[in-house]
Amino acid sequence: MIPLFSTSLLLAVGVLVLLRLQQPVIKIIGFTVTLALCLKPLGGLSIAHYVSLLTGDLSPVTVTLLLVYVYGQFFGRTYSADISSIQLLISGSAIMLYPTALGLSMFDPYSHGYHPIILSPLLLALFCLGVYRGWYLLATVLAIALTSYVLSILDSDNLWDYLVDPVLAIWCISNIKRALTTLNTNHADEVVQQGLLFVAGAFLLMAVILPIVNREVFFYQFIIEDSFIEWATAIFLLSAMIVSLYRFIRLRKVRPRLFMVVTAFLALVCFFGAGEEISWGQRIFDIPTPEYFQTYNQQGETGLHNLAFEVGGRHLSVNKLVFGTGLVLGLLIYLFVMTPLYRRKIGVAHWLDQLAVPMPRNYHIVGYLIVVAVVEGLIDSSKRGEMSEFAGSIIFLLNIAFPYNPHIYDVDRTLENDPVNG
Repeated sequence: MIPLFSTSLLLAVGVLVLLRLQQPVIKIIGFTVTLALCLKPLGGLSIAHYVSLLTGDLSPVTVTLLLVYVYGQFFGRTYSADISSIQLLISGSAIMLYPTALGLSMFDPYSHGYHPIILSPLLLALFCLGVYRGWYLLATVLAIALTSYVLSILDSDNLWDYLVDPVLAIWCISNIKRALTTLNTNHADEVVQQGLLFVAGAFLLMAVILPIVNREVFFYQFIIEDSFIEWATAIFLLSAMIVSLYRFIRLRKVRPRLFMVVTAFLALVCFFGAGEEISWGQRIFDIPTPEYFQTYNQQGETGLHNLAFEVGGRHLSVNKLVFGTGLVLGLLIYLFVMTPLYRRKIGVAHWLDQLAVPMPRNYHIVGYLIVVAVVEGLIDSSKRGEMSEFAGSIIFLLNIAFPYNPHIYDVDRTLENDPVNG
């Protein structure tokens, strides 16, 4: 019954669109009559039934937006800004989803909808962002879609079908140009920062809960090799590399050599981290592991961070020594020695600015500490280090892209005696 009502609502809204310039009474009559006629059986089947054979089941998101449109027409309330954000999100999802579902890519995001252990935290992050930013329509449609999925109101058991359908995708994509023109980009930087923080938080929450609820799903679906967690970590590091390279190209003629060397080195570090995360594309291109790495790499993969040796009868792990102890020590010095000195000592601040060191904001510091505390204190798994890399790479990207001292990357400002920008 629900799918037939949804199709009838679609047809009634179509009539309402045609009557949108008419008097309210005429619009109400036209909408109500159309809705009733579409549900009325004609020869055993209703008009809605025949139309649904062409459109398929409409998603709860579509139904919610149709009801919002009806409400707006009857009571004069508009949600243009919220609608534009939803149109862009649905358009992006559809452009990614449908071609990959047809086998045009090695990735198949649609398959993640059957067991949405990845899709769920992403939607949770988006829901929290919507509530935080006051995008209540976005938060509402997400809540309705997830509730509908839990209640299985559609025949499908794929979460994507509760979020997107062909009718909604066509409508959103056809309006994408208008959505882009009405979208407010004044706070884009804030949205990016807040969105990434919510993503990190949602996945950390999932990583805490999942080993308790179902350890096998955590080990063999959530945190496996070549999973979303691993690829996202590499993408975040590559994004940080791109930011650094962009700054290098833009500032190469106005900054001293040491500044540019450090900036280039930072880009190289990000590239190295991303390459190590995906074993330098070994599984993508089906490259066999060289004999050296078969012998000394603990996972039998091409990569330096999992190398292990016997030195003087002792087992030496590069991962624990360099990327464990060394990284933690460096982070402590960075957060609790360099950062306080930068903010209190003008000379130290000027010296670090000359070295192109992106200093952390307060929320970066808190973010690093929360990641360490949650991963080490709350995640009961031997593979919790993957979550340190995932969430840590998000904070690292934010640290690089939105530092406490953004003035050092301003091409119109000089570093000589430049006041510290808080």
